[in-house]
Amino acid sequence: MSEVQGLNIRFLAQGMLKLAPDQLPPGFFEWARDDQIKWARDFWEKCTREDFMKALPYLDMEEDSVPDCLEVDNEEYTILAETPAWKAFCSEGAQKLIAEEG
Repeated sequence: MSEVQGLNIRFLAQGMLKLAPDQLPPGFFEWARDDQIKWARDFWEKCTREDFMKALPYLDMEEDSVPDCLEVDNEEYTILAETPAWKAFCSEGAQKLIAEEG
């Protein structure tokens, strides 16, 4: 007899921390891209849970709230179905910021 298992419905939430010009260091847009990324990462790491919750205003918008992954709630988290966005989110290196030219 198999053990009864639950189901996890996972989703990616679109959020945005919007910084006004006076919140950026002087000359920010003239900096090298790697320096901009480092500053943004440092800023991100200082944010609180409350800051992030305020950055999720889109959760009440229907088009930005979709299930991205169905998985069995077991030790392996067996995936039953997933969106391309979830697959990309979980892929190796997906959490790394890559500087764009320009």
